[in-house]
Amino acid sequence: MLWPFSSSHFMRGLLLVHFLICASQGIAQPQPVIVNGFPLRLDTDSRLKALEGPALADLDRDGKLEIIVASGKKVYAFHHDGKPSAGWPQTTTYSTTNSPAVGDIDNDGNLDIATFDREGFTRSSFLYAWDHRGNLLPGFPVAPGFGDYALTLYDLNGDGKLEIIGSFGDRIFVFQHDGSVASGWPQPIPGFYPSTKASIGDINADGIPEIVVAAQLKTSINENFTGRIYVWKTNGELLKGWPVETAVGYTYAGWCNPALADVNNDGFLEIAVGTYSFVRPNRVAYVALYRYDGTMMPGWPQFTAGRDSLNSIGVSPAFADLNGDDKPDLILGDIWDHVMAWNGDGTAVSGWPVIYGDLDTSLTFRSTIVANPTAGDLDGDGDLEIMANNNQADLVAGVWLGRIYAFNHDATPLPWSPLRPREFASMNSVAMADLEGDGLLNLVTVSLDDETWLTVWEIPGVPYVKERFPWPMYGHDRWHTSQYGFKPPDEPTAGVKEREERDQLPKAFELHQNYPNPFYGAGASLRGSRNRTEISYQLPIISHVELRLFNLLGEEVRRLVNATQAPGTHRVQWDGRDERGNELPVGIYSYRMQANPQNRNGESVSFIKKLLMVK
Repeated sequence: MLWPFSSSHFMRGLLLVHFLICASQGIAQPQPVIVNGFPLRLDTDSRLKALEGPALADLDRDGKLEIIVASGKKVYAFHHDGKPSAGWPQTTTYSTTNSPAVGDIDNDGNLDIATFDREGFTRSSFLYAWDHRGNLLPGFPVAPGFGDYALTLYDLNGDGKLEIIGSFGDRIFVFQHDGSVASGWPQPIPGFYPSTKASIGDINADGIPEIVVAAQLKTSINENFTGRIYVWKTNGELLKGWPVETAVGYTYAGWCNPALADVNNDGFLEIAVGTYSFVRPNRVAYVALYRYDGTMMPGWPQFTAGRDSLNSIGVSPAFADLNGDDKPDLILGDIWDHVMAWNGDGTAVSGWPVIYGDLDTSLTFRSTIVANPTAGDLDGDGDLEIMANNNQADLVAGVWLGRIYAFNHDATPLPWSPLRPREFASMNSVAMADLEGDGLLNLVTVSLDDETWLTVWEIPGVPYVKERFPWPMYGHDRWHTSQYGFKPPDEPTAGVKEREERDQLPKAFELHQNYPNPFYGAGASLRGSRNRTEISYQLPIISHVELRLFNLLGEEVRRLVNATQAPGTHRVQWDGRDERGNELPVGIYSYRMQANPQNRNGESVSFIKKLLMVK
């Protein structure tokens, strides 16, 4: 009996087989290709343009992601093919440069978009909140004062509606879904002004979120610069132990948003933040990692490896488990030439830091402005990679060059790195996702000079597995929480949900390609989850299933499944060992699934695929 055939599944299977063959024969892996319809030219009439990166979200609940970006005096929303989403773009009064925050602000089942504009001469801003169709939400816009850093969304009071958290002037505001200011807010910062967006998470594990913001002394001049980091409860009270002040000559300035993660698996979130240095003669900055009570973690602070006259942290940290020890590592760039990575104890991750000038000796000017990093599995090998922009300016010739680098977990560049977008890459993060729901990875970013460009790439043959992208966009997620491991709970109630429910009851038998592939066997000198691979398959009805592994001689080496199973999607893992627990040699293996339906006249189906084990 023939079961339904899917051409899209067949094509994706061919791409994955191609990736397997390339990996086994040492052939160069596929390079990112620009998707049809891109790059798109955005605004051309504003001196202020996008500086943080796009947000990705399913605005129309069709199971595919829209690209949301603000630049100049417009806020855009595009489908995966570059066509505008209904109701967009929307125009603002002044220019807007920040990454929009996206979430279901009014709890109506649809995602909303929040951002603000600004006018430097009059020190004015308007805060906007639109629904998914571009209609202003009731109570918006509001005029809270001059804003500079991205907004953050969070349900602070547990009522199902999202608050909008932002810094305006020298105060921290919390707005409710109707534009009104929440009780206990705004909170002033006497003698200081906010210098980052708000990062949000339950840092002390009491079940209630906290708001984290870094600030700079208003009267800072040269070596007298000083910074503080504040942590507030949801009612506007300071958490015990905060604020914490930097050493004299260091401050929190220049978009270095705090990042939150539990680096030692003790149940509490640590706070990572980098400083801006004015200490002579070397002006080398440091990176701090604080406990929930304001004390410094052991092994911290860590100083940057600066070799330039000004080498300070000017971009935001990210977290990702680079070395497979099931603990997040801290990744951070400076405003000159470095990308660094540390373990939670302050020791450098093997291979790091990266110095851009050492990678490209053709550079005639020092590189500058390393963008906020993002992290994910960019080549489908099960390891995590880092993406970060690097820029170079010839101020005399007026030439701005942007490059987007991608690094393996060990800091070696990917074969296709760097990507070269149009114009200046600036500080815009590269967002990572599957935009059109075809199972393949897309990369999305914004570049600019006199014009602003939105570019989307696809990497042929590289699957997108959401769990392998721990820091996929600016601010970690579309709420901008900067909290490692956080997942916004307000995914659309239709489209995605319907697709997930449909997937729970498959229409046909399927055997999927293993992931990661290739994978490291049990004998590899690695720790954590990458010493195994996962095989998944689908059953439309109850069936007896056998899943067996064979070597190149056709000899059975392991039987992974021999059972009667219910309809649905099933998963099993293999660690590279045989039935007796012995480590098998590296090489190509095949796995075969045979399913005998229990109520279809006993007619069986069989599938076979190949995988590659390496060390």
